Amino acid sequence: MKKSIIYTFLLLISIFFTACEDYLDKKESAVLTSDQVFKDPTNFQKFVDDIYTYYHYWPGDWACQSFGGLGRIAYSSFEGASDLAEASRAVAGTNASFNLGNWSPSAFGAQVELTWPWGGSYAAIRRCNVVLEKADSVPGLGTGKINGYKAEALFARAFFHFELIKRYGGVPYLTNSLKETDNMDLPREPYDTCVAKIVKDLDAALPNLPKFSLQATTDLGRPTINAALALKAKVLLYAASPLNTEPYDINFGSRDSSLYYFEKPNTPAEIQQKWIDAANAAYEVIKLEDQGECALLDSAHYQNVFYQTNIADVKNKETLFCRIDGSFTFSGGKALMGWVGFSDVSASKGYGGSAGTYPTQNLIDMYEMADGSIPITGHNADGTPIINPASGYSEQNMWKNRDPRLKLTILCNQDQWQDRPVQLWYFKDNPTISGSEMKDAQDYTTTGYLCKKTWPEDLRQGSIATAYMNWMWFRYTDVILWYAEAMDQAFGPNVDGLGNGRTASWALNRIRNRMNPKRPNMRNLVTNDKNYFLERLMNERAIEFVYEEQRWWDVIRYKKGADVFNKPVYGVKTYSPTTNPTASTSFEITRRKIENRVFYDYMHKYPIPYGEIEKSLKLKQNPGW
Repeated sequence: MKKSIIYTFLLLISIFFTACEDYLDKKESAVLTSDQVFKDPTNFQKFVDDIYTYYHYWPGDWACQSFGGLGRIAYSSFEGASDLAEASRAVAGTNASFNLGNWSPSAFGAQVELTWPWGGSYAAIRRCNVVLEKADSVPGLGTGKINGYKAEALFARAFFHFELIKRYGGVPYLTNSLKETDNMDLPREPYDTCVAKIVKDLDAALPNLPKFSLQATTDLGRPTINAALALKAKVLLYAASPLNTEPYDINFGSRDSSLYYFEKPNTPAEIQQKWIDAANAAYEVIKLEDQGECALLDSAHYQNVFYQTNIADVKNKETLFCRIDGSFTFSGGKALMGWVGFSDVSASKGYGGSAGTYPTQNLIDMYEMADGSIPITGHNADGTPIINPASGYSEQNMWKNRDPRLKLTILCNQDQWQDRPVQLWYFKDNPTISGSEMKDAQDYTTTGYLCKKTWPEDLRQGSIATAYMNWMWFRYTDVILWYAEAMDQAFGPNVDGLGNGRTASWALNRIRNRMNPKRPNMRNLVTNDKNYFLERLMNERAIEFVYEEQRWWDVIRYKKGADVFNKPVYGVKTYSPTTNPTASTSFEITRRKIENRVFYDYMHKYPIPYGEIEKSLKLKQNPGW
């Protein structure tokens, strides 16, 4: 098998698709014997490469796998669980479960997030442990190869333990491959203990991971020093966040609280130190920019972070770790996600009659004006906006003169796409007549918007164009905003607490001004208010990382789910005075409620899968479940 992650991903899927369970858990006659794997360097490399299938999907059905795995729920992006997006009416795991508070593993698609991460992560972790235990004894491997395989396994072991603790809290941290005769009745370890072990694994991997600049294009998708330092920074940032440092109290009523899992809250001094540790870890990545190992892509190449149409351009200094989709053309699987890889006739229906996940008006309202002024300062009880008149914002021109990222991320009515205007309108005098992308029917866009962020415009049904997709785990923009957050929480917006000349404001304003290179300070946020700075920072993260599935976790780790996700989401109806509108047509835009969302406090941590709780007397459930 080739070394390349890009070119061998589909081959890996075909070879190991039935190995969603562990490779060595199969009968020897079904795949390979242990001797064939661990006494042959080529087969051992295949065994190591199979770890990467777990980055791409959890062991489950195609509804998760075909969309890239981790965080995709039955035809919809996990972004639809947040306030930034809404899934289609007909087939939507987030719409049918998370949005309605119906968090049952039996709800359509919900098991992708509630159950599969547990089994899938531990399957991946076991494979990592086998690699670490067997690498030294494989004949024909040099020291460099052995150390490289071990570094990949250590990184992956850290990665998958983090995927567990960010969902469930503290978990059993496994550093050896368990056998049938081993004790399986393992208690949950404290969150901070898991964090310390993740950091230890990453520190052990670092000396044997390659620099980004020296990594071959055929190895893209494997971890580098950049990736390990970024993961370390993210782990420490989450460890400092309120969900993992403050009390997590649930009203139990008559239930036996001894059956449930609690973490010890941190003192204010401990919390500040955690923020300092997170800032220091993020700064270790920032120092790599000074060495030429990472960078922010400029405004002209912003979209190239997410996709490229030429293999030579796949490698870029902003991407720190991602899954790279090998060369692909238009396909139903991609179109189902609610992106705009659609036919010219039925855009919002995706492909094959099933739609995906669409931007909400809630998201649109978060975008500032081009000059950095805030157009909407809040909302009334009925969802109508509280408009800042000084911003120049108008409801009937709500998409104009906004942050440039709005039109790089979202398609609005009449935007040009694939050689034609997008038709997201209803006829004013007879709303049963509508544009080709807008109908009151299942599988069409529910919000009046489409997503364009992660789809090349020349990739369309019937075309011969190809593309390479970066499914992001973290990019350099992430790190800069982690640094801004940690510095603000530890010291405030403008205090040089680490003595490196780089404050929280320095970091945030780099991102705020990236899209305005000719006026580099136009959108500077100037404030000494720590809490206001955090509010604007989280707004920045929401619009910067939309459709990268980070909003849910940013809200959850601040224990704000009941404040943010327990509210309605909105879209728009756009009315045309004619059945054949043109560029000069004057449209009427009205807001409409799409759905009342439900979120309860105990949902900030996922339930340990019930089947796992039933197997163990020591494994305690999270409060409220």
